Amino acid sequence: MRSFLIVVTVFLALACSRNKVPKGILTQKEITPVLVDLHLAESVYAQRFSMKTDYQNYQDDLYLSVLKKYKLNQKVFEESVFYYGKHPDQFKPVYDELLNRLNEMLAKSRAKDSIQNKK
Repeated sequence: MRSFLIVVTVFLALACSRNKVPKGILTQKEITPVLVDLHLAESVYAQRFSMKTDYQNYQDDLYLSVLKKYKLNQKVFEESVFYYGKHPDQFKPVYDELLNRLNEMLAKSRAKDSIQNKK
């Protein structure tokens, strides 16, 4: 009976620690706003032709400016993305929150445009 309790305790300890990210990896709360801003930066980059921007390193600068905003090392960010890519069960809530935030921004933008169009 005692060995059974030890096995169950070890199993539960491993199961509970399963969702914890390793040291040096951004948590779900930390990586979500970074990914939101990176998606927004990609959107800006996609508009570069309408803005008549020929700058060669524009995309890299946008990417690095987001990392700088959050005071992140590129290696830490890339390792975090790699980690979450290997653990989709932990990445799904991050991406769900990311989509919620982007949809909220879109709704606010549309509401603002609608108000401006009425004036």
